[in-house]
Amino acid sequence: MEYTIPAEHFVDCLYTIKAAITREDVDVHFPLECRFVAVDDIPLSPTYQRESAYIAVHMFKGMAYRPYFDLVEDIFRTYDGRPHWGKLHTCTAAELRALYPQWDHFMDLRAQLDPGGCFLNDYLRAYVDIPSCKA
Repeated sequence: MEYTIPAEHFVDCLYTIKAAITREDVDVHFPLECRFVAVDDIPLSPTYQRESAYIAVHMFKGMAYRPYFDLVEDIFRTYDGRPHWGKLHTCTAAELRALYPQWDHFMDLRAQLDPGGCFLNDYLRAYVDIPSCKA
């Protein structure tokens, strides 16, 4: 799981994660990965219009990851976190819409360029509420 948060909240977010891990006695055995990324102008980019910090959490295959990921994802949300599109998250389409100022504009363009949804896969279809390709 990996999220971006506004860069100015990075330190506070890390301390909040550390406190939650300690409080909930979560068995974490993989380091958090952190990186900073510059602002961009790509409408559905996690770093759209804000200097951002990525924070990634991992668990080894076969380990019970859900309690840890749920705990951390709730924290990311309190810091206006945006999920990495290629990694696990539990955001709904409505939640994503609230996170991305250009969501509706992007969806309008997508509908014009691909009205039948032929270029969507099952993952994306769940977020844009488009039926399977009619072509």
